[in-house]
Amino acid sequence: MPQAIAWGIGTILGTGVTTGVLVAAYAVTIVGTLALSSYQKNKAERAARSQFDAAQVDRLANVPGTVVPRELVLGRIRKGGHVFYKTSVGQFKELFIMCMAVAEHEIDGIEQIYLNDQPVDVNEEGKVTTAPYGQAATISDQKISFSTTVTLDHDPLPGSVSAIESPFGMVGGHEVQCSVNGREVTIINPLPGWYFTVYYQYAGFNSFVNIRWHLGSPDQTADGGMTAMLPGAWTWDHRARGVAYLVCQFAYNDTALPSGIPTVTARIRGAKVYDPRDGVTRFSENPALLMRHVITHPQFGKRTSITSAEDARFIAAANACDTGISYTGSDWVPMFRAASVFPFGSPARDVLDDLAQAMGGEWAYAAGELYVRAGVYQLPVMDLSDEDLVVEQRAADGSVTQLPMTISPHRPRAEKVNMVAIRIWDQAANYVETAIRPLRADALVAVDGAELSQEVTMPAVFYAGQAWHIAGIMLRDGRDPMTAVLPFKMRAYPLEIFDGIRLTLSRYGIVNKEFRIVGRTFSPNGVVQLTLKETTAAIFQYGAGFLPGGYAPNTGLPKPWDIHPPAILSISSGEGELIVQSDGTIVNGVRVTWAQVADQSIVNGGSVELQYMVLPAGAWISVVAPGDATELKFSGVEDLAMILVRLRVRNSLAVSDWSAQVLHQVIGKTEPPPNVENLTIAGTVLSWSLPRRVPDLAGYVFRFHYGQNLDWNSAAPLHDGLVTESPWEPEMRPGGVVTIMVKAQDTSGNQSFIPGSIVMNLGDPPIANVIEEWDYKALGWPYDPSESYGWAFVTGDPTADPLDSFYGSDNQAFYGADTLPFYKAESYAEMAYVTPLLPIISALAGSKMTVTADVEGIDLRIEYRFAGPGAFYGPDGDSFYGPDDEPFYGPAGDWMPWPGQIAVANDVYQFRVTLGAGAARGALRQFVVTVDAPDIEEQVNDLAVPAGGILIPHSAGFSVIKNIQITLQSGASAAVTAEATKTPNLAPRVTAYNAAHNSVGGASVDIVLKGY
Repeated sequence: MPQAIAWGIGTILGTGVTTGVLVAAYAVTIVGTLALSSYQKNKAERAARSQFDAAQVDRLANVPGTVVPRELVLGRIRKGGHVFYKTSVGQFKELFIMCMAVAEHEIDGIEQIYLNDQPVDVNEEGKVTTAPYGQAATISDQKISFSTTVTLDHDPLPGSVSAIESPFGMVGGHEVQCSVNGREVTIINPLPGWYFTVYYQYAGFNSFVNIRWHLGSPDQTADGGMTAMLPGAWTWDHRARGVAYLVCQFAYNDTALPSGIPTVTARIRGAKVYDPRDGVTRFSENPALLMRHVITHPQFGKRTSITSAEDARFIAAANACDTGISYTGSDWVPMFRAASVFPFGSPARDVLDDLAQAMGGEWAYAAGELYVRAGVYQLPVMDLSDEDLVVEQRAADGSVTQLPMTISPHRPRAEKVNMVAIRIWDQAANYVETAIRPLRADALVAVDGAELSQEVTMPAVFYAGQAWHIAGIMLRDGRDPMTAVLPFKMRAYPLEIFDGIRLTLSRYGIVNKEFRIVGRTFSPNGVVQLTLKETTAAIFQYGAGFLPGGYAPNTGLPKPWDIHPPAILSISSGEGELIVQSDGTIVNGVRVTWAQVADQSIVNGGSVELQYMVLPAGAWISVVAPGDATELKFSGVEDLAMILVRLRVRNSLAVSDWSAQVLHQVIGKTEPPPNVENLTIAGTVLSWSLPRRVPDLAGYVFRFHYGQNLDWNSAAPLHDGLVTESPWEPEMRPGGVVTIMVKAQDTSGNQSFIPGSIVMNLGDPPIANVIEEWDYKALGWPYDPSESYGWAFVTGDPTADPLDSFYGSDNQAFYGADTLPFYKAESYAEMAYVTPLLPIISALAGSKMTVTADVEGIDLRIEYRFAGPGAFYGPDGDSFYGPDDEPFYGPAGDWMPWPGQIAVANDVYQFRVTLGAGAARGALRQFVVTVDAPDIEEQVNDLAVPAGGILIPHSAGFSVIKNIQITLQSGASAAVTAEATKTPNLAPRVTAYNAAHNSVGGASVDIVLKGY
């Protein structure tokens, strides 16, 4: 049995202390469930315990006697009982009867009967139907009736029914015919006034054991079977009120009872207990509620009332016990349950010990009140510190006495345990006392160097998972052995036994350390002396490991030589760490961060040393940071270099070991710039931004596609060189629906991964006056066969050839958009339609050339080149004559992306329309080249018009005059109108007419000429 948990009367060992603190090996002897070291000693010292333990061992026995100790049964348990009456009846005394008390109080129920450890079934009549105590048999029976319809008591076997009819009051009779329907028998052709006897057989069961029970209610009646079999000996006054008992009958049979009367046991639900949570009295296995029942029982605790404070503690413990848990991963049970048998008169503390042990907890009785705590973690209720201590006390004579403080941080090896051998009344073994698998803490055994085993019997525990959990709490609690006896001011007065506190004693390096109060003494001089035991949440966590040093750290005084390096948290390099030097050059930077150093000997005046080595064979290079730093940045490492980094710390006395080294590859100028964001266009002006500053940014590259196409590789450039600022207005302006894309580029030539893009319709380039127009579709699609490829005429238009190639064009990205399938059902070749040479001879000053195209497919590119004098002469700075070995006439010029509209010159042009390969079949539906000229307008004022008219003077350089507007000035002239002729076009003439439409002179006119 576990030792008593009487913290309030725990023995305080040691001598008088006059100094501030005595650090003893084990200054406080902890008396309680969790203190295993003195378990056997206390058990031996308490002789009264032997009888109590014997009652547990004999739990399954059938003990005869009329004067025996009564028993309290709590929880669900299997037990025998006291045989208080036995007799035999029958002609040959072949029927043995015994009455066995299983509890001397009312119980909640009987769930299972066992005969010689064999669970047996008992029907509603009390008959045992389990072999060999019950056997199947064919039983003969009869039923007498005056009715011609007879209902049998059992289902008859087929062919076994017969009937006779007899005259009433006379002897004799004869067989009569009958019909059978289930249990109903109908007599056929009966004689009036005769009665009938029906004989039949049914499949029954011969039971040689009959067991009935009474639950011990205060108003229970005598057993009817006993009064019938034992008239005069067992009367209706033999009620056995307040005693739960079995009536067992055994009929002699060699097969059923070959070894005599079997041992009878029963699995029962014990006493009903009061639950203060809802005020209901019911059956319960909750250890806290069972403890409350014991303390108020007249044979144990003998308390006649419970205070509200005590009930609050019982409720808290009961709620903790009811917490659901899965010990196996498949079950779900309350965390703590209990069941046991206690002889009347047993010391209440022994009973409370067993029940407290079953919930892994503690109990104490102090100042007339009971304190209970379940084996779960409880939050601290108060913070205490140096300011709350009473360090000295002044007497009436003025003398000062320093109050002692005792701190014991260790436990001697003789008191250590690393394995618990457990015995329980295991429900998995039919509630027989069983030694289950010991709980062995391998980590503790390894440190201790040997198995230090302690045998623990848990009489109130019947579930192995719960027993292992309790043993785990014992082992973990034993590895956090620090205790302290400290005097506090009155601020600590409200604290109770088992309350949790957080203690800070800065002088001894104890900071917010959790303790549990296991002893409390108040003296009239205003000193509250608390006995404390260290604790932490992990002690009570099911399945937690076992740490040799315990879960609650004993901070103690810091050791200046015991310092440790911080862990490296991160190493970063790349664009964000580039360093711009004073001369404008950019070098790589590497930033290392580490966890904040907590040791004050390093933070104040110490340092953190960082070392890095360039692989494969560089030397370690040191960089030092202050002790309170958490990061450091260094330079001088080339792009893509592999480096190892490690840390250590220093204080004024010691140097730590190195931290774990970390491998890092330096990414500096090789890291591409970030992707461009927020690309927009207003009119023809583009604007954009970057998500962050890029130290080595060189500029931006813009490309475009006709249509909607985000493939960067096949896009046409929108400018030469780099664009350096946002906003920017491109000189080249493509027309129609276009996709404009941009990437950032650094000084190393690295570009963003993903281009920023915008798709919009820029509209058609403006056309003023069409001079010439070439509609290639209308012309029958003439083309240059030496340059064109990849297409054929389909329905009259150039259309891409089918192509089974898996890959597209060389300048296309291999991967398409995320939403496109990787494999294409079919694909088509890249096609290029190249026009024949197109000589332009009608271009005027300011003329524009515009191209419009209607296509199907992807990756549309329109290009042009000079194939005439423009290509022949070359740039102005070139020599007219080339090297002697070159031909006089060079090839056509380079292909250039079509910008949408250009200023045209009288030259020879050639155009190329390319559509990319892919699943979409390319087709050219329309291609038109237009040359126009700008509008020209000239005004001639106050022109005098003689009779017969006058040529209109002009000097604007018209090629064609399309419109003449004349305003006749008012004056002395008889002219009422003025008219112009445009034949010839460039020599227009104006004439003034009177009302008779005769030419007259003396008129003046203002004229506006429009054309190009």
